[in-house]
Order: sequence, then C-alpha cells, then structure tokens
Amino acid sequence: MALIRSVAHLILSPLLVLGATVAQSAADAFDARAIAAHIEASRTRALAACDERGIALPQEFLAWIDADPVRRASVYGCRKDALRVLLALRSLEIDLGEELVRDGYPQLALAFAIQGSYGLPRARASDWNDGDGHDDPALLPDLTPRARLELVIPGDPRVRVDTKDPARTLDRGDHIVNFLEDHAPIEVEVTTKEQPPLEYDERGVAKPQGKPIDVTRTVRRPLLAADVIASRSLQGEFNAYLAARGFAESAIDCGDRVVHWQSGAAVLDAELRRRIASAFEMFRDAYRAKGRLPAQRDRAPSAAESMAWFIRNDRHPFTEPERAARGWPKFPLDAPWPLLLMLAADDQPLREREDVWLRFRDHGEFRTYGEYIGGIAQQFDMQSARRVAPLAFDYGSIQMMQKDGGVCGTMGNIGARTYRICGVPASTVGQPGHCAIVFMERDGQTGEFRCRGGQYATGGDEVTTVHASWNHDDIGGRKPMVWHQSVAWGVHAGFASWVDGLVLRRIWDALPAERRAAEGVAFVRAAVACNPFALAAIEAAFASAVDAASASALHDAFVEAFDRVAKPDEFPLYRSAVRQLAQSRSGR
Repeated sequence: MALIRSVAHLILSPLLVLGATVAQSAADAFDARAIAAHIEASRTRALAACDERGIALPQEFLAWIDADPVRRASVYGCRKDALRVLLALRSLEIDLGEELVRDGYPQLALAFAIQGSYGLPRARASDWNDGDGHDDPALLPDLTPRARLELVIPGDPRVRVDTKDPARTLDRGDHIVNFLEDHAPIEVEVTTKEQPPLEYDERGVAKPQGKPIDVTRTVRRPLLAADVIASRSLQGEFNAYLAARGFAESAIDCGDRVVHWQSGAAVLDAELRRRIASAFEMFRDAYRAKGRLPAQRDRAPSAAESMAWFIRNDRHPFTEPERAARGWPKFPLDAPWPLLLMLAADDQPLREREDVWLRFRDHGEFRTYGEYIGGIAQQFDMQSARRVAPLAFDYGSIQMMQKDGGVCGTMGNIGARTYRICGVPASTVGQPGHCAIVFMERDGQTGEFRCRGGQYATGGDEVTTVHASWNHDDIGGRKPMVWHQSVAWGVHAGFASWVDGLVLRRIWDALPAERRAAEGVAFVRAAVACNPFALAAIEAAFASAVDAASASALHDAFVEAFDRVAKPDEFPLYRSAVRQLAQSRSGR
C-alpha cells in the first residue's frame, strides 16, 4: 500500500505542480500589477487617441491626474475607453477653472466626468462616430478655448401678451384669457397645514404644539381655468362669452364638479373625460400662447453649469445657527465620486432648482412630499385639468408637481429632486405597486457612508429597485437597491480598492471568451480579495459562466472568499444578490 501511495505521488506530483502553476498564473492576471498595467495601457491609448485627433492637453493637467493613484485609476481605468472621461474632466476645468476642479472639488468633477460617459448614443458608444468612420465633434467633450463659465440662472421665460391690444384682431386665446382675468373674483375654500395655537400650563410655560393641523378658510381670488372646468354655471358664462365673440364652436361641457380643485376620483365616463381633456388643452394652450404658462420646460443644464450651481450653494455663507437648523451640509461634496454619481446625473433645469434652493436657503424649507391624491392621478389629463392655472414652470417640473399633487410616483419625484437640489445624491425607486426614494447619507458620528431608502410602503430593501442608472460599469441600467448599497459599503471598505474593483471589471471584459470561461473562479476570488463589494467585477464573472456548474463554482468561490472578511450572518441582502446572479445563469 505504501508503494502504491509512493507511485501515485510520483505520478500526481507533476500534475499538482502544473495545476498550482496554472492557478497562480490566473491569479497573477488579476493582481495589483495587472491592475496597474491595465491603467497604464488605457492611459497610453487615451493619449494616443488625443494625438490622432490633434488634441493637446496641458502637461500639468495630466501630471495632476497622475499625482494621485486613485484619481489616475478613476480616469483611465473605470471605463472601457478612457478618452471621454479624460476630455470631460478637462472640459470642466476649462469652464470652471483649475482651483475648483483640481483643488476645491476634484471628487465632484470626477463624478461629472465619469457620469457624462453615459451621454453617448447607444450604438457603438465607444467609437463616437457618425457612421462614416470619422469622429462627430458634437459627441466629444468641448475643449475649445473659452472664457470662464459665468453661472446664470435663467429668468421667467414667459412673455406676457396684451390680450386687449387694439392694434390687432383678438384670437380665441385672447378672449379666453380676458374672460378669466376680467371676471369678478370668486370665493373658494383653501386648506393649509398650520401649527396648532400655543397652549400654556399653569406656570405660563408653552406646551408642545404637536403636529400641524388642517385649517380651512374661505378666500377670494381671481378666476382660474380650473374653476371653469369644475363649475357648470361658470361653463355657461364662458360659453356665452366666447359665442358673443364669434367662437361658439369652442363651447365646453365638463359637468359639475366632476373635476375640481380637490378631486380625487378617476373619471370613468370616457366621453366626459374626452370633453374635459379637450377643455384642459384649450385653456392650457391659451395660457401658453399668452404668456401665462411657459411654452415648454427649460433646458437641462450642462455638466459645468450643474457643477457650478452645486458648488455655489455649497459655499453659501450660512451662519452657524442656520447651518444647524438646516443640517448643512446635507451631504459632503468631497465624498468619493462613486457616491456622487446620482447627483451628477441630475438634469433638473437651473431655474427649477433655484426656486426650491431659495426656499431652503432663506426659510429652511425642505419639502420632500406633496399632496397625495386619489385615482385621478393615474389620468394625467384629468389630474392636470383639476388645477390648470398660470404658473412660471411647465409640466414635468417639481413646481407643477407641488401644485397638482399626485400619488407615490409624484411624491417620490418631489422627494428625490428636493434631496438632489440640496446636494444629496438621490433617486426614485420602485417597489411592488409603489414608488419611493433612496438617498446617500453620511453618519455624523462615524463618518460612514450609507445608501438608505425612504417613503417605503410595500416592503424593504429586498423588493426595491433604484431608478437611477447603476453607472459603475459600461452598461448602466436599473439595479436592485443592494447594488447601490454595495457602492457605499465598498467605498467604506476602501475607496482605492473599490476603484480597483472597477478596473478589474475592465480587465475581465477585455479577456477573450475562452479565458473568461476558464478563469472565472480565480477572478471572483481576486475581486473579493481586492474589495469585498466589487460587485461590478463579480457580476461580469457570472455573466461569463457557460453553464450551471460554472455558475455554481463561481458562487462557491465567492462565498469562500467573502466569508473570510464577513461573518456568515452579515450582509444577507448582498449575499442573496450574488446568489441570484448564480441562479440566473443556472436557469433556476
């Protein structure tokens, strides 16, 4: 028996040595030296692409990137093609200046540059050409020499039309607006949230006021289009007014209080809904044509404009009492860039942001919820008809949402947009039959970053999908809540190592298919060893699994490696997410 064991050892030893050599070779392909080599090769390609296009970048700019290993890896290693990130960062520097980009807010600048790499056409995004083999300059960040950006908040775009101008023939829109604005004021009931009156104890000390209460008052105000849609008698007046001016064909019939300022029920009568929708469109178009509503929503800001706006607010000279009252800053703009991507993705027009910001800045208003209404919110035309009125902001704006109300989708949008306006990365999220929000936060005591949900109703993190694109790979798209939580966990585990995990993803994507099929286990082990939450890399490995057995082996490798850094009962949702990756490749 001893002889058999000895012979077996002689036979197996070379095989064991060979197997160990192959395993070590696979591990070496994903170690720190491989990461550094990939970053250097990507840098070389990006600079060669600049040379080919005649793009000259300042040497001090390139030296600044190279001076910090994490910054260097972020620029050159986190995207399949680093050229756009590099040029986007330089474009921001041209607009905002070296002081802001290099010294003041480098992480925010990186977030905008890296987030901006998703603004390309989906077809052949890495080529950036227009189909004839040549670059389309419009798709590349602008490096044209130019003056420093001056942040300008656009004014109210409405141009008020004189609807009684004697120099022209009045049209239907003129007469509609004149009917509304010349009409005698009407009395309406208005309900507001107010603090209850103060009560005092026997010592004369004020008692706690308690929660705000609804207070309803009757007020007189000008007539609005929504009032006409709500009232049969006002519709009669309106129809007679238009008929006397030659527009009898524009008569409306919206019933009596079918849709009104406080409506909550959906309109089930299809013909009645059609008539109300037609009336709404007529009033809305008149308001727009005569400068009572904007003709369209404001444009989204450029990356430089958006970044400049956030920086201006971050530097606002709040007094210490104001900072304490507002909890300012609500999120640090020097946080690692992966945590800032949802903020960099915000495309709300500056004028809309400014209106909310000023209310927060001057009065401490932080309104993350609106008026919750009923089934009518599922009918956009009816929801809009119930409160159609003059406003400085168009449909789709947070201001219109605050005026018109809605259900969970509107509430989530008001919340997420308000958070972002106040400098907090945030997004709406989906739950079964419900919309909520998610936002990044930093623990004031430990400094730890977290990704936390709010306005949940139908479950917890396990049933929550974030609407903001998970832009930590070259694919993006919506991901479950735990993916965004893994970013906060990964950065907490190590910012540099988490960025290296993204570089590993690029290394993996560049491998030929046969190597991905053979080296998945070694790669998963290397990814977890690099950063336990390197989910972008781990997901890529599972996507390359050729069958159920391969996926199972990858999962076993993940569990073995993750158990070395976390207790078995820690991060259950993260473990479950990786298990689901394995199951999806196994067909279960």
